[in-house]
Amino acid sequence: MGTRWTGIGLAIGAACAMGGAAPALKTLGGAGGLSAINIIQARTAVGALALLACTLVLRQGRMRVHPRDWWLIAMYGGVSIAANQVVFTMSLSRLPVGVALLLEYLAPVLVAGWVRLVRRQPVSGLVWVGAATTVLGLGLLGKVWSGFALDGLGVGLGLLAAVTLAGRFLVVERGLRRYDPLVMAAWGTAAAAVATSAVAALAAGAAAPFPVHVLTERVTLSGAVVPVFVLVAWVGLVGMAGGVLLGVTAQRLLPPTTASLLLSLEVVAGSVLAYALLGERLTGVQAAGAAIMLAGVLAVAAAKRAPAKPAVVGPAFDKRRALTHSGHQT
Repeated sequence: MGTRWTGIGLAIGAACAMGGAAPALKTLGGAGGLSAINIIQARTAVGALALLACTLVLRQGRMRVHPRDWWLIAMYGGVSIAANQVVFTMSLSRLPVGVALLLEYLAPVLVAGWVRLVRRQPVSGLVWVGAATTVLGLGLLGKVWSGFALDGLGVGLGLLAAVTLAGRFLVVERGLRRYDPLVMAAWGTAAAAVATSAVAALAAGAAAPFPVHVLTERVTLSGAVVPVFVLVAWVGLVGMAGGVLLGVTAQRLLPPTTASLLLSLEVVAGSVLAYALLGERLTGVQAAGAAIMLAGVLAVAAAKRAPAKPAVVGPAFDKRRALTHSGHQT
């Protein structure tokens, strides 16, 4: 029980770290003058550098990735982190924020469906209840009915964001069988930084440099005047590095169905901090939506993980597993 609640605490911490960067992200895209792709580029680069530095100091000799596992790193960083951010940002340009968020956070439902239908593993009824209440709460919090206009491409992009986000939890679960959470987080964000830099270059039509001069400019956030580079550090160190590391570490202690639902609290954390720092007040309906999402999380926390089917055991299996494990951690 203690290990499970540690994982739940880490997952909630990850949601708070990611969602807590929302006011800085909004300010960077407004008064900060950075484009959406430049913001993604900056936060992934800062997060990757921070995690790689920590890994070099704390995991010396354990950073090596087996050649046959680089596809896993590419999927994790390039698709589930980088591509997820890009397609979600593109969906925002065609859909109301609430609708885009609702589509992306169908990810927990996709994860639960994959575990149940593809892996043929049981999923707790409380997990399904948590998924349903999370979607309902998010719909209320995002006011999906407000200014809604169906855009086929926007909906497609939103669903693609959900698929890439769901893939993150499943890919991380597989990677953690062989690698340390810090190593996974570091290489994943590094792959994401490379991918987003490539996308930024393509979006500019050429290998256009990042607008470094903007970093020294000053913007106002909650009445305080701060340099743009402070906000970039906030979204990179807290929102990206901290959020990713806490989330990956939580998944070592939690099944992906639970982790994906708990991470959806990122939306609630972002709304709370936007209220505190940007003065964006929640209506009664939105507050009710946030409360329903929290109720869904409590349902997930109360759910016990269904016992897994016994794995194949035997001397030959254990020896092969031990050799594989030692080969990947040297």
